[in-house]
Amino acid sequence: MRKLVASLLLAIALSAPAHVTAETVLEKVVIFSRHGVRPPTSQKALDPLSIDAWPSWPVPDGNLTPHGAAAATLMGQHFRTLYVGPQFIDPSACPTTDDVFAWADKSERTRATATAILAGLFPGCGLAAGFNPATADALFHPTDAGIAPLDAEVAKAAVLAAMGGDQRSAKKRYAADFAQLAAVLRGPTPLACMKARLGATCRLIDLPWSIRIATEEGNQLTLEGPLADASTVGEIIRLEYSGGMPPDQVGWGRIKTAADVKAVLSLHKAQYDVTLRVPYIAKRNASQILNQIALALEQGTDLAGASEQGPPPSKLLLMVGHDSNIATMQAALGVEWQLEGYPANDTPPGGAIVFERSRDTVTNKRSVRAYYTAQTTDQIRNLIPPFGDGRPRDAALTLPGCPHRAKICELTDFFKGLESRIDRSATGPVSYQAAR
Repeated sequence: MRKLVASLLLAIALSAPAHVTAETVLEKVVIFSRHGVRPPTSQKALDPLSIDAWPSWPVPDGNLTPHGAAAATLMGQHFRTLYVGPQFIDPSACPTTDDVFAWADKSERTRATATAILAGLFPGCGLAAGFNPATADALFHPTDAGIAPLDAEVAKAAVLAAMGGDQRSAKKRYAADFAQLAAVLRGPTPLACMKARLGATCRLIDLPWSIRIATEEGNQLTLEGPLADASTVGEIIRLEYSGGMPPDQVGWGRIKTAADVKAVLSLHKAQYDVTLRVPYIAKRNASQILNQIALALEQGTDLAGASEQGPPPSKLLLMVGHDSNIATMQAALGVEWQLEGYPANDTPPGGAIVFERSRDTVTNKRSVRAYYTAQTTDQIRNLIPPFGDGRPRDAALTLPGCPHRAKICELTDFFKGLESRIDRSATGPVSYQAAR
């Protein structure tokens, strides 16, 4: 009997959020997740980059794969161990709208990922996320939606500076990474080389580099050419491995382990570092989401404003978007993470930034804790249940504005710090009128 009681107490302790004690109660959780494993968003765009044939996928371009859905459901099961229990969300029945609200970008992969996470969190309840069918959801794509347009010249100058001053400097800086990728990627194709006027054979790094400004999409900046292409190739190889493809189809049989995957992601990280993580671009793109998260964390406190501009109030808010959203939030907040088997600040499929708000029952003071969490590459590939050693990894985030950069931050300090990271001219109304 003593062993049984001890086991039960250990299980309860492991299932509680890390910072909650006997004197604190969890009041609010906000989860912002990337979608799960998908194929390339445009296989046609990838074809010129490789002489070898790319593997086929079981779903249309950009959609969530069945393997990706299964991995996202496991992530939901992990969140269930943390947040579904008598002291937060009642596990004995399906949740009410007061318990959970879920919102996703309109793409199939984000909506399907939200459904899969919810299936893990609340099995048998048949929950789905709402979404905005508009061309560009103002929450996930504020620049495209016209909420946070970029100053084209400022953005371009910032990107060039991050690249070392010009594209020639970038080519020199990343030469070793391109050489490493060339051991896996045989390409570009002769046709692609000839179109670039480089003869019948060429190296990816020698293709033209350019920066495109989409004036009709809020001056959204896109890096085009070798670095962007190499970034995409590295990400697709990651998705092949994480998606459970046979070994001979992962990087054309040249990628054997999760460590090999990490190595080919170096240019993916580099591309994000010189575009999405550039401070000006990050702040313009992330302010809308960060503002909505702030409004959600204010709900139910005396800091909440009179307007109803935030998400519908609920104990648990789930948002599902893209790695670009998480990358810009990371840079705008100035937080860092390093998870097992990934490059620094990486945003793997199904990874999420989580914010918890708790209240001390003795002092009545509220605090915020934030962390980044994701399954390891092999956990996703092998669909390992999220228990024991199979638990997703996480890293506590040191939040802006907190005294001594503490991992847990008093609510008022958190909001003061967050306000300094939000560009109010890049925020606007968000509609949560759901299409389902």
